Amino acid sequence: MLCKGWWPQYSPDITKLLWEDHGNWCSVLKKKARTFVRERYKWDPQNCRPVNAKLARSLLDCSNFLRHGVDAEGHTNNLVHPALSSLIVNFFYMGSNAITSIFPEVFEKEVPHAAVIKVALDEMVMEGKEVTFKCDVYADVYADLLRLMAKCDTAPVHHAKMKALHVEWAKVGMNGSTNLGMFTGFDVELD
Repeated sequence: MLCKGWWPQYSPDITKLLWEDHGNWCSVLKKKARTFVRERYKWDPQNCRPVNAKLARSLLDCSNFLRHGVDAEGHTNNLVHPALSSLIVNFFYMGSNAITSIFPEVFEKEVPHAAVIKVALDEMVMEGKEVTFKCDVYADVYADLLRLMAKCDTAPVHHAKMKALHVEWAKVGMNGSTNLGMFTGFDVELD
């Protein structure tokens, strides 16, 4: 809510403040994604960039970076890789500036459909060169992730697994724990 007389006199300053805040949000998200990509995927122990770039490309092939094995019935665990789970819980729930503290009614029962680990993987494929987090570049990735989640919703087994996962992330995040036991051209396995 703006005080009377602030608009339009201060609109350029308010716009700049909002833009900078959005930039900080993207920067924090990207830094966290980098951390979890490095921690949760199996990289070369000597940290050889060409080897890690090859590993990143293999994770991007067939959406392997989104999957984490199979369940007891042999169904693929789609969109649940520990890097993604850790990023979502940490970014949305941890810290005093977490979005959950601003919108608890949205996040307290279930995590909404959202994620962005591909930026950090792209950076690894580029062998450490900076990859800018741009809306026009990653809008398709975000839309594709939403499409994959919708695709999972078409199979009862995977719909139930995704719903349970979103609830689990919210429970873990709301309890303040980061201990988790467990994007264009991407796909999920509806087995």
